[in-house]
Amino acid sequence: MMPKRFRDRLVALGDKSVWITNALGSPNHLDVRPNSSFQEYFERVSRLKNDPMIVDFKRYYFGSAIEVDVDAAGRILVPAQLRNRCGLSDKIAFVGADIGRFELWNPADLDTRFDETAANSAAHQAHLADMGV
Repeated sequence: MMPKRFRDRLVALGDKSVWITNALGSPNHLDVRPNSSFQEYFERVSRLKNDPMIVDFKRYYFGSAIEVDVDAAGRILVPAQLRNRCGLSDKIAFVGADIGRFELWNPADLDTRFDETAANSAAHQAHLADMGV
């Protein structure tokens, strides 16, 4: 079941469905966007000039995207082809990525990623500082 804070976000947006798709940066998780966020992102990317990298991204991200309804209990059915791709089973970790999307992870893979990030925390802090954060 989707955690309450994510369900509340969907209600605030007026969305009753989400789009689940391949995530960039790691084969071990999926991106999930509320319908309104997905549509906005799709429109922004669609306006970009089609160079080979953009075409590949569209194919990978939007070509694998599947719209899924959220039921009254806050459950979503992760399509088998996406679930199998990143090794998701009966246990799934929800991670709030930003205001317009969240991620689904296999908990063991997420723990590994957190460990890697923690090991490089000084570099992450420096990068954020360089960006003015």
